[in-house]
Amino acid sequence: MTRVAIITDSSTCLPPGVASGRTVSIVPVVIHLPSGEVRGDRPDAAALVYEAMGRDEPVKSSAPTPLEYLEAIDAAAGRGADEVVVITPAAELTVMHRNACVAVELASCPARVVDSRTAAAAQGLVALEAASAADAGNTAEEVRMTAVAASRRAHLVAALDRVDFVRRSGRVPSVALGFAEHLGIKPVFQLRDGEVERLGVPRSERTALRRIVQEAWARGSRSAGRSAVFHAACPERAERLRLMLGGTDLVTEFSPSMGIHTGPGVVGVAWLSGA
Repeated sequence: MTRVAIITDSSTCLPPGVASGRTVSIVPVVIHLPSGEVRGDRPDAAALVYEAMGRDEPVKSSAPTPLEYLEAIDAAAGRGADEVVVITPAAELTVMHRNACVAVELASCPARVVDSRTAAAAQGLVALEAASAADAGNTAEEVRMTAVAASRRAHLVAALDRVDFVRRSGRVPSVALGFAEHLGIKPVFQLRDGEVERLGVPRSERTALRRIVQEAWARGSRSAGRSAVFHAACPERAERLRLMLGGTDLVTEFSPSMGIHTGPGVVGVAWLSGA
């Protein structure tokens, strides 16, 4: 039987232990702090990132390089994998997909790349779906097709707690941000098929959570094959959302490598709609 390994990156929000004993390997995103570099999968990475951001210190991240993907593929082969499937965030959002494709061309072990068409916890769910197919003894092509099918069913809806951290992106005029901060707006957005779309601009945490639930239910989360609530340093808010949704498969921390762009307080839900 062909053994297929899954490789993805630490922006997927997969909590420690979820992939243990399975065929999933995580390539870390590196976060650059004034105090030094931190691997995105380090347990204290989120705390270090948000503390630095709270001090208004510059925080950046680096996507895994082709060499790092290549090393991960070689390591999987060294552990007995016959073939590898690499699952990346949407190509529109990061260079990870391109870097993984370069690595696959150089690898001695047969490998394939799947663009998850999403990111964060939704990408993690795609990776878990692929891992289940691999654990069931499917061929690499069957695992790849399972991941592709899951990417078409992947949804993510979330809310920002604050908009001031977005200022660093330079994509929103400062005047508009100042007005939004004054109103206390907590934008609700969805990530779907590689695109981020604003869904609403609630002005309180309560209405933001309600809007997330409304949008998720309207898009089929109640019949989801897999689901996850995620949060950036706000576990109590995540638990409230989980209860409002009627439960999810898991609650996990938002990747600090993505929290760099949003700040703490983000909460949302990701799911794979029914097949």
